[in-house]
Amino acid sequence: MNGQIGILNVGAGDTKLVFDPTNPMECARSARIVRDMLKRGYVLFVKVGEKYQRALDFDEAHCEYIIADLDAPPIAKDEDNGEQGGTETGAEGAAKDAPPRPRRGRPSKRVEAGKVQAIAVPRSAGG
Repeated sequence: MNGQIGILNVGAGDTKLVFDPTNPMECARSARIVRDMLKRGYVLFVKVGEKYQRALDFDEAHCEYIIADLDAPPIAKDEDNGEQGGTETGAEGAAKDAPPRPRRGRPSKRVEAGKVQAIAVPRSAGG
């Protein structure tokens, strides 16, 4: 199964974009379109397991959706200095290699676009 996006409620009817890993040109084209849709205010819902979760961003270089990791606990600010909680200890090298985490809110996770189904809804849909 290739990843695809159903784009709802467009002028010419509903359309689909496909992320086919065997066709890099089509993946690059679809990635540009998804990035543009997010800039224009579309809402993207990505099917993760049995649930749909909202995509916060899209990484064109790796064709990955960036979604909020709802399974991880929220990140809270440390009251003492306004920074994230926790201190650097002997695992400094491992912490530097880890992807950056947001300063507050929920950490994000990445989902490969070629393996999941998604739905895109424009701002003007439904109303």
